[in-house]
Amino acid sequence: MEKMTLPDWMKGPAPNGCPSVDGQKARGFIEKSLKNFASVLKKAFTADYAARDGAMQRLEPRAKLAGFFFLLLAAALSESWVFIFSLFVLTFGLSIITKVGAATLLKRALPAVVFTAVLTIPAIFSFVTPGSPLVDIGGLTITDEGLKTALFFVLRVSMMAALASLAVLTTRQADFFRGLGRLLPGFFVTALFFTFKFVLILVKTAIDAALARKSRTIDGQGVKEAQRWFASRVAFILKKSLNMAEEVSMAMVSRGFEGKVRFNPAGPLGRGEYLWLGAASFFLFLSFGY
Repeated sequence: MEKMTLPDWMKGPAPNGCPSVDGQKARGFIEKSLKNFASVLKKAFTADYAARDGAMQRLEPRAKLAGFFFLLLAAALSESWVFIFSLFVLTFGLSIITKVGAATLLKRALPAVVFTAVLTIPAIFSFVTPGSPLVDIGGLTITDEGLKTALFFVLRVSMMAALASLAVLTTRQADFFRGLGRLLPGFFVTALFFTFKFVLILVKTAIDAALARKSRTIDGQGVKEAQRWFASRVAFILKKSLNMAEEVSMAMVSRGFEGKVRFNPAGPLGRGEYLWLGAASFFLFLSFGY
């Protein structure tokens, strides 16, 4: 029998590898969009940090969120650099004992810091904040008062963003809404809960549309072509998400939903909860004097 051999073109590597199989970095606008959408869903449905055995994770959600609210209020009321810096030290200390890590907390708070810094740039100039001139740049004068005001505002927002990120990272999704349900009126909690759910529906619909496009495409597309296609599908994705949200709402009403999210009864507060609330209340009390 004649021995069969494979042709040369079958022995060589594939010209276009699949990023999901061969570990290559995702290329193209659609692939990157899929990766980002998948990351959003993964963060929404996984509780990596909240499941860790940290100090804040063991607290009852109602007491935990109330304590974080006291600290956020203290940061909003204080006008002292020393006090805000002390809250920074406290926040990063909490990130260590909660096993979240300062690097993760900085990564979560960085977008808010950058956005705030850009917004406060006009405040450093004399035409917005008159005061003692420091530097003159092309006819624009940077004042001492304006620079201090902008830096303090960025510092305050950074600290509040870090606190809010720590509260979200150390609390499971269900516990977060359950804790809010004990502190806020039911209408606001229900609105926030469904907003969160419908955003996830929108992301899931976008993933389905991108996967459908990718499955029907053999050769790679240019960035501009992929962006034009994605822009043309935005209205369709939004319409489909609204229809799906309406169907979900009708299904909930048919099953007896009365417009209020119900949670299990809250358990009693322990020594750790009272200690946390006492410390947060102490910082809130100090903020009135600083």
